[in-house]
Amino acid sequence: MHLIWENTVKNLVLLWTGEFKGLDDGKESYELPKAIWEAIGEGTAASGSTIPSAYGSRVPNIATSKVGCTADMWSFWTLYLGPVLLRNRFQHQRYYCHFVKLVTLLNLCLQFEISDEEIETIREGFITWVQEYEE
Repeated sequence: MHLIWENTVKNLVLLWTGEFKGLDDGKESYELPKAIWEAIGEGTAASGSTIPSAYGSRVPNIATSKVGCTADMWSFWTLYLGPVLLRNRFQHQRYYCHFVKLVTLLNLCLQFEISDEEIETIREGFITWVQEYEE
């Protein structure tokens, strides 16, 4: 799971901000404008004032200090803050929905008990998610 936070989520953020390996969004439009990403970063930092520390360490402004985020911080941002802060921010809703599918799968993976049916849902879900990502 550690690599999900340190690799997949970080790469998604780099992709959304136009910083992923020099790639642009080509014929698609998944990149977030700089002003929107800065607002998301500010919202992330401000949320720490209202979230009890029992939930984890305070997540910094991810627009200015992506490198300083630990896997724990990326996990909290992805599962709890990201779905709220990214809502209605993309030009096309399908990019937000794709992110929420990832969050749903990650929540299934983090359950204390996983049924055989849920294992199959996770397996098929990640296959579909990666195929959609590659498109």
